Amino acid sequence: MISVYVGLLIFKHDLRGFVNRCTKFHIKKLKMNKILPKIAFFFLFIRCSLVYGQVSDSEMEKLKTKWRAELCSEGTELATKRQRMEGVSAFSDSINRLFIADTFVVENLLRRQLRKDPTTLGMNKANLACASEYEVLVEKYFQILLIKMKEEDAELLISWQKEWKALQDKERPLIGKLMQEEYSGGGSIQSLTYTGRLMKAQKDHLLQLMDYLAHLI
Repeated sequence: MISVYVGLLIFKHDLRGFVNRCTKFHIKKLKMNKILPKIAFFFLFIRCSLVYGQVSDSEMEKLKTKWRAELCSEGTELATKRQRMEGVSAFSDSINRLFIADTFVVENLLRRQLRKDPTTLGMNKANLACASEYEVLVEKYFQILLIKMKEEDAELLISWQKEWKALQDKERPLIGKLMQEEYSGGGSIQSLTYTGRLMKAQKDHLLQLMDYLAHLI
């Protein structure tokens, strides 16, 4: 496991520092209360790594297939029970119900995947999977909006969507560059920031499409 391997590297680094200090200041002058916390932390780290081990991609896909079936049913039930808002069109009401059901599935798939594999690698995979889920929904709701547009106005929407995609293509390498050590110090937190931003970009664009749709008749 990567997390266990990293834990061993941390322990090796601490051990090397410990030996150097022993050589410089003599073992008998070191206090045990400075050593014990590091030993305890190491064993706690190993224990947590074993408990929260990484899940294989194939195992996760099997779980997500099962979860999706459950969540689709729950999401549909939730959307059906939702009371209709006053003053909204029949189309607006139907699209809101569809949105509730769709996003219920995506958000809960993310939560379950994060609970199942809370390692750094697992969280990055969950963020990317969620970004892909939202990307599918972006295309779905874009097509719904496109159908509602008049033929002579459709090009406005198509052009807007193309420009947004082009901006995403340019922004991804920029974000990737800025997360590198020379700019941000590097580290696993930067990879989580990167995948989190990819997910947020798709989600935000979906919300913008939904805002347009929710006001149509």
